[in-house]
Amino acid sequence: MPYRRSLLKNLGGAIVTLFVIWGCQANAPDLPTTTTGTTTDSDFKVAMLLSGSREDGSWSQGGYEGLRKIEAEYQAQVDYQEYIDGASSVEVFREYAEAGYDLIIGHSGGYIESLETVAAEFPRTKFAVVTTYGGNNQNLGAAAFRSSEVGYLTGVLAGLKTESKKVGYIVGYDYPVYQDEEALFRRGAIATNPEIEPITAFLQTWTDGNIAVQTVNEMLAAGVDVFVINADEAGVAAIEELTKHPDVLIIGWTQDQYELAPNQVITSVLQDIPGLIVNIATLMQKGRWEGRLYKFGLKENIYAFAPFRGALTPEQETIFTQIKQDVIAGKIDTTP
Repeated sequence: MPYRRSLLKNLGGAIVTLFVIWGCQANAPDLPTTTTGTTTDSDFKVAMLLSGSREDGSWSQGGYEGLRKIEAEYQAQVDYQEYIDGASSVEVFREYAEAGYDLIIGHSGGYIESLETVAAEFPRTKFAVVTTYGGNNQNLGAAAFRSSEVGYLTGVLAGLKTESKKVGYIVGYDYPVYQDEEALFRRGAIATNPEIEPITAFLQTWTDGNIAVQTVNEMLAAGVDVFVINADEAGVAAIEELTKHPDVLIIGWTQDQYELAPNQVITSVLQDIPGLIVNIATLMQKGRWEGRLYKFGLKENIYAFAPFRGALTPEQETIFTQIKQDVIAGKIDTTP
């Protein structure tokens, strides 16, 4: 059963407790009210659902940190629940909407169907999903990374570093955003060297490390010597498995994952997930959050790359920097 942290339920329990106290001690003085530390005096109420742990060091943690930034920047009342899968999310979204939350965020592409259902039931509430999605033209919008940009650039990096001419890309799910990312990874690698063979895999999980390890070993057997891994908790397990193969190189994702494999991680794609989340709240506060897709990327500094730490030769770094600048300027087509 998923772990569900709910301020609403905490408050409900507190109310029951107070009635018991009042019944037993009719003449007792008023007691001070305690909170979980997630409420403020603001009328702006924001809730978030996470598909994984808020301490996963990756996607879900980034979403949680973004929620905390909203709390700090807008003095918002915030609440969240973690380890919520798509099947059980409808009731949780509905619970927050019934409680009067102004902005309800689903931090996973797996929540699209649930959000469509609940958004239709609560047309005056604003909803957001963090993935590539067109919105409902009303109250459900989406915020996403222009992931095709970094898909292309990680393909370029893998192409520059491979010796076997076989490069691997591993991602959690085959959501449209990751299909685009995968397609551009292929394009970037082949643009670097037409003889390169990209091998890719959609794990259909963000959390199952066993599946990730199995996939890594299959790719190793196929001759892959450079891996791009965008798979959250499962991805960490994959990187740990690759430390058994010190000649293999890795490109991490979301946060700087250098410390997981210091002699193997070339760089990591840095996603400013908290910044992306705050943009949702900012647009809403300005009255501009609508039922459509908002995209952010390298140009807005929502994407970046961790330091190479000498993993590239000066020539390779010059080539990569120029290609990156061309992508930002639109000189290289990164549309799927």
